[in-house]
Amino acid sequence: MRLFLVSSLVLATALPAAASASGGEAALPFVASGDSTSYERSLECLTQAIYYEARSQSDDGQRAVAQVVLNRVRHPAFPASVCGVVYQGSERSTGCQFTFTCDGSMNGAVEPYAWERARRIAAAALHGSVYRPVGLATNYHTTAIRPYWAPSLVPQVIVGAHIFYRRPGSDTVEAFSQAPSGDEPDIAAPEIRYAVARTPMRAMRARYAPAPQLEIPVVERPVLYRTLGGGRQTATPAVATASASEAQRPAARQAAARSAPRVQIQGGVRIFRGS
Repeated sequence: MRLFLVSSLVLATALPAAASASGGEAALPFVASGDSTSYERSLECLTQAIYYEARSQSDDGQRAVAQVVLNRVRHPAFPASVCGVVYQGSERSTGCQFTFTCDGSMNGAVEPYAWERARRIAAAALHGSVYRPVGLATNYHTTAIRPYWAPSLVPQVIVGAHIFYRRPGSDTVEAFSQAPSGDEPDIAAPEIRYAVARTPMRAMRARYAPAPQLEIPVVERPVLYRTLGGGRQTATPAVATASASEAQRPAARQAAARSAPRVQIQGGVRIFRGS
């Protein structure tokens, strides 16, 4: 992990920032579907991608993420709709293209101000706003990691905390020849999936689960004690003593007082009698 982090930092220092990026073609303005229902679906999915992928980023950082989604919509290697791109792979156990669609991030409540900002940027992108610094990028990752697929792509620029890449051979707008679908599919949020296998967690829960409580019957046995006369008698069980009547208790106390040892002092010497 440290090696990947160092590699990402080295790459980050070698790439231009968005403010100084130059050269390369930019994407053409995106034309959203004229159907109001399809447009609302596109807007919702693109807003989700911007919010969950770049909520803490600047406006430029969020515009860059939106541009990548729209670049994918027009590339033949990806689905031809915004929701199709955003939720690609979320139904497979092998992984999703955008992590938030399959790791449970969408379970929590959203921050109203941050959501409205993401929605505003998404609406602008769907109405033709182009973020030129990322060019024709179709992939990105944070500067803190170095994914396995990064060496196979061409790095373009760094915007905020993300490094953006384009696919080899896709350096002109002609490579983005796929026409966006006019009918945006109605893709609901998929069933929550977890990136980490759940089987080990189940085993750990079973290992540390509380043991079942069992009632162990207690067998009462008589207790033998030696009396003053040398014989043996059976002690009354505790349960029976606890349930004795009030009339029997004074007699028991008197018997205990008679059997208790008595102390006398003769000539300054303590003498115990009756023990």
